[in-house]
Parts: sequence; C-alpha cells; structure tokens
Amino acid sequence: MARLLVLAALALLAPGLAASAEFSGRGVFAFRSGSGCPIATGGEDCNRLALDDEHTRATLDEATHTLRFANDRGYDGKRIVGDVVLQGSGRTADGQRVPLSFHALLSRSGNDWSFSSHAHAPVRGEFSEIRIDPWQLVVGEAGGERVLFSSAQVVEALAKPSLTARLADELVQVRDNRENAARDADITVGLGVSKAVKWVARTRFVTTRNRPLAEAMREGNWSLELQALSGQIPRQVVQRDLFLYGLESQSLLQPLLQRGFRKNEKLTIGAAGGKGFVRYDGQQREFAGADATARGFLQGSFLGLVLGWQQQQLQPVALDAKAGSNGR
Repeated sequence: MARLLVLAALALLAPGLAASAEFSGRGVFAFRSGSGCPIATGGEDCNRLALDDEHTRATLDEATHTLRFANDRGYDGKRIVGDVVLQGSGRTADGQRVPLSFHALLSRSGNDWSFSSHAHAPVRGEFSEIRIDPWQLVVGEAGGERVLFSSAQVVEALAKPSLTARLADELVQVRDNRENAARDADITVGLGVSKAVKWVARTRFVTTRNRPLAEAMREGNWSLELQALSGQIPRQVVQRDLFLYGLESQSLLQPLLQRGFRKNEKLTIGAAGGKGFVRYDGQQREFAGADATARGFLQGSFLGLVLGWQQQQLQPVALDAKAGSNGR
C-alpha cells in the first residue's frame, strides 16, 4: 500500500512543480528524470531509489533537488540499506551523445553512514556536456545532516572517472557477439586483462526480425536473456539484483534466490503476443511484471545500459565498455 501511495503521488507531479514525496518500507521506486532516459520508451520515470529494509526512509524534495535518507537502527557489520540511480547523458570525444548513469550505494555500519559511487557508460573515456538533474543526497545524523554527494560531484564523476574507476575499467571486458549484421544486442562480460579474462555472463535482447527495442517492447514480442558463464557469481549479488528488478517473489526463482547461479544456467524474461513470462531451469510461468523488470534492468544496471544502447544502434559496433567498481 505504501508503494502505491508513493507512485500515485509521483504521478501527479507536473514538470517544474515543486513537490516532495516520502518513501518507506522495503521496495524499489522510480522517479522522474528531466534529463532523458537510456531507452526511448516507458516515459521519464527512470531514476531509481531503492530501500533495502523497513528501517530506512527517504524523502524526495523536488523544490531543492534533495534526496534525504534516514535510518535510526544500529547494524552489526556493514550493510547496504539503499541506493540511488540518476540518469543523464554526455558527449564522447568523437561527438556522440551517449547515456550515462550515476549509481550510489548507501550502507550502515553500527550507527554510521557510508557510501560508494560509480558511473555506468556504454563506452570508455571522458565525457563533456553532461546533462543530468542536479540532485544531492543527504543523510540524517545525530545533531544534523550530512551531504554524501552534491550535484557538482555527480557531474564530475560522470565527466572524469577517478583513478580507482579507471583501474577497475581495465578489468571489465565487454565482447560484442553479433555477426552478419545482426541487430539484436548480444554481449559477454568478463573480468581480467588480455588472455587472462574470465568470462562471467552473457546477456541478449532478442526481438522478432531484429526490431528496434522500443518497437519490440511496445508490441510485446521480445526476450531478455541472462546466462551465467561461471558458477562463482556471488550469491548476494544475485539476491540483490532479483530484489532490484522485481523478481525475488517469483516462486519459480526461489532456488536461484537461495543459492545463486550455477554455471551455464539461464534466466529469461520476455513477452509473446503481449503476455509477459519468466523462464528458468526448463520451466516457464506467466509474469505480468516482465515489462517493468526489463525496463528496470536496461536502465538501472551496467549490463542493461550497454545492452540497451547496443540494441538501439543501427549496425554492430566495436564495444569498449566502461563500468565502475560495483557496476551492476
């Protein structure tokens, strides 16, 4: 019920109208991006705010472009309690405008806040002419508030990745698997350098007759496939992704939620004739939330951002993708 009330409130917000909304309870919430979205479908609600437990609360203040997080609970050890994804774009050195996302993870250890942040982009390099809404993130602490990141810091992180991010980039490899002028996006992601790369996952977006992404999703004939090429993907990473993309309550996926991926296992979300489905371990079930899950993945994760960008290119291109240190 809380989520429905929040979404209803956001739906009433007109562009430029000063307003605020409160978020509470475990859940993932979308809010408007005035700077565009990575895929040209599904409206403007492509920024993301996630609350990982019932103790974390957030307030979105559009008048000041401030996101305020509060949590009064003490935690044993470091624990992720929420995150924010902001959507924007930038211009590459050769003049192409590409989608960019800023991703911040918020954690609590004892009664203290900490956060890590990184950029998602479909190509390597530095970017200019950054377009992104000027949000800042603030957390409540004893005696006041603390700004975790400002709008200027977001722009800087997108325009010029830090040395740590640059080093991490060198370990993330993305291979374009398309052949014979195929348009449907198909990438493999690995970790390592040169011949020492360990390929971790393959993901594909499949349409009927290589249709454009927006058109395929509008018609309801598409599939998004994720295959684990390694059995060493951390279980907690799989669990959190199932939460972020609306899949953790699917009964078919409970084995995946409990133990993580086994090598070569494949998870498919899709639609046929306008009806959504989820497929795993040789079984398929109806899934009304397939469209929302796919949009969330394509716009909220590094793999999804690269996949969606590739799907919207007219011809296969040589990918040289960039991710941050936690580029999910």
